[in-house]
Amino acid sequence: MSDRQTVQVTCPECGEQAPFEMWTSINTAAHPEMKQAVRDRSAFLFKCPGCGAETTVDYGFLYQDPDSRIMIQYVTDDAQAQKIHEMLSDRENKRLREIRNAGFVIRLVRTAGEMAEKLEIFDAGLDDRIIELYKLSALSAVRKENPDFDIEKGEFIFYTDENGERRLQIMNDGQPFGTIAFNEKAYRKMEGDFVGILCDMNQEDPIVNRKTAVDLMKILSRL
Repeated sequence: MSDRQTVQVTCPECGEQAPFEMWTSINTAAHPEMKQAVRDRSAFLFKCPGCGAETTVDYGFLYQDPDSRIMIQYVTDDAQAQKIHEMLSDRENKRLREIRNAGFVIRLVRTAGEMAEKLEIFDAGLDDRIIELYKLSALSAVRKENPDFDIEKGEFIFYTDENGERRLQIMNDGQPFGTIAFNEKAYRKMEGDFVGILCDMNQEDPIVNRKTAVDLMKILSRL
């Protein structure tokens, strides 16, 4: 099911308040138009009826795509995120067990950027855990060639450019540092290395990030 509510948003430019339709739950089977609206961020765009200024309204919501078998919960509040993570990780929850057994991949994300990246990864038919492992490897390579690159503050964002090419945006302390092409051959090699180590995607912990990759590398090193 999809669910939405109308809230009042204050324009940051002129201060006028106006109604805005905010989704708390999106099911693309019921509202197929929202599949693209989430990806191009138009679902979160507020246009002031007074001055015409446009601004993005960032809010948490549940995204469900029955056709692709994905369910992503976006949470902006720290305390709420912890509670939802515990709930989504509960293996005794009958409803969640049914959802996982139906093949749904369940993920929890904390930022709009994470949400967009997960959709990019799943749209490409890739495994987000292998992507995190791939990014970890790329991080080391970039650091080797750029000694000033801060590994702790560095990150990679998987995306598809305007030409349909898959790439990684390199960020250093929140600032763009460059881009590199995504090497699918290297990705598939890494995927093969972890056969028998990874559980099925739909049985994975809801939070998949760099820590996931680090933990998997530790497991691999012990084999």
